Amino acid sequence: MLRTAFLHGASAIALSAVAPVPRPSPSALPPGDPLDLCEGNPAIPYDRPVGLTMRVLDGPDFDLMKYRGYVVWINIFATWCPPCNQEQPGVVSLAQKYYDRGLRVIGLDYRESDDTVRAYRKKYGMQFPIMMDSRGSFSRALQQGSADSELAFPAHLMFTPWGYLYCYRLGSMGERELVHKLDALMTTLPSPPPPGPIATQTPWPTPTASPTPGGHR
Repeated sequence: MLRTAFLHGASAIALSAVAPVPRPSPSALPPGDPLDLCEGNPAIPYDRPVGLTMRVLDGPDFDLMKYRGYVVWINIFATWCPPCNQEQPGVVSLAQKYYDRGLRVIGLDYRESDDTVRAYRKKYGMQFPIMMDSRGSFSRALQQGSADSELAFPAHLMFTPWGYLYCYRLGSMGERELVHKLDALMTTLPSPPPPGPIATQTPWPTPTASPTPGGHR
């Protein structure tokens, strides 16, 4: 979904590549099946752990590094975006369905007021944290080369338990594609999943192969 009249400005966020350390970076299923489609993005590397912090609506700041040991799915939306609204019930349902298996869903709203997002959260029963990209800097960084009027939503970021980007996907995904990707990613989780975010310094097995992205193009 496109929207015009975006404003420029810095946002109170931090996005960075964490210094590479030996951590597994599982690949998605072999590319070829449309359900495996992910996209390359120079703003977030696939080949090293990623650091991301941002303010959360009515809660403590989000820090991706504190979610080591979980699969993390960031759903980027705007309340005025019809495709975002159409897929949001499915996002909420999958967040509940996979929670006990170790999935943590995080919303990310593009440049809207706290009250607007609170109303949206209540409307859809969103019980997961929602990051606030108050000035739009993060969303613009993800879509480098796009004019402000060409920014598109929704978008999705999926991360492995070790903080590597597993899949970046711009645009809506149907339930079949989401379940396909999540089921593949769930196989990378420790068993059983930890009761809470684990420290980043917790040792993990040394990878047997170089990290590769999840079927991205």
